Amino acid sequence: MHMVTKEFLKEMVRKKKELRALAAPVIDDVLTLCLRQHQLKAEDVNERDARLIIKEVRAKLRVYTGRFQRSHEKRSFLLDARRYEDVLMTHASSADRMADYPALRNELEKIQIRSILDLGCGLNPLALARVATTYYAVDIREDELALVAEFFKQENISGKTIVCDIRKELPVLPPVDVCLLMNILDIIESRVHIRAEEIITNVKAKYFFITFSTKTLSGKPMRHPQRGWIERLLTRRRYLWKRITLSTEVLYIAQSMS
Repeated sequence: MHMVTKEFLKEMVRKKKELRALAAPVIDDVLTLCLRQHQLKAEDVNERDARLIIKEVRAKLRVYTGRFQRSHEKRSFLLDARRYEDVLMTHASSADRMADYPALRNELEKIQIRSILDLGCGLNPLALARVATTYYAVDIREDELALVAEFFKQENISGKTIVCDIRKELPVLPPVDVCLLMNILDIIESRVHIRAEEIITNVKAKYFFITFSTKTLSGKPMRHPQRGWIERLLTRRRYLWKRITLSTEVLYIAQSMS
């Protein structure tokens, strides 16, 4: 077997097609955590351990992004042809949200926003960005941000794409009218919600649009799709909020009182 180094392990992780476009610091972070959890150093990893480490890191990375990917073929062609709905259908989360985008656009129009921060944006900007709105698109997938950047250019939208792992940091940006957290908080944390509260506390936004899936990963409807913890968090932080049930997600719209 090839001499095991950290760079070699990262290279092997990225051999999976759906993980190649992940930002390098994200892979490095998950790999470092995995090695630490197993009390291993890369140079001490044997062939068997390497296979297990690579498999575990890939599984953790798929939780953040891989499960949302469908086909990457012909995306650029579809984008150039301005077939934006077809591009959205290549992303599982956006495809599930297609029926709900009109309702989301309607809610955004009600508050007459001029700026949006979309954390973990995926391909949302193709459905939600408008010429009159400054759109900050943040994600860990460089390939999808490249598509978003090209979309901004094609449609003459004032937008900026930012590679950032929001589990660890937030981009430094001016205050915005609305921050979108679309089906992302359940991914960055599974049980505790410390990071979710940090994000909501530290992002300077008048409104938050927060969604959670109403389906399990197997596609079955959840018995209790509402999230009591986010309701308690928003109430504790003195936000005015309302809950709207969409076809595949539950939407919380929270307004800052400060």
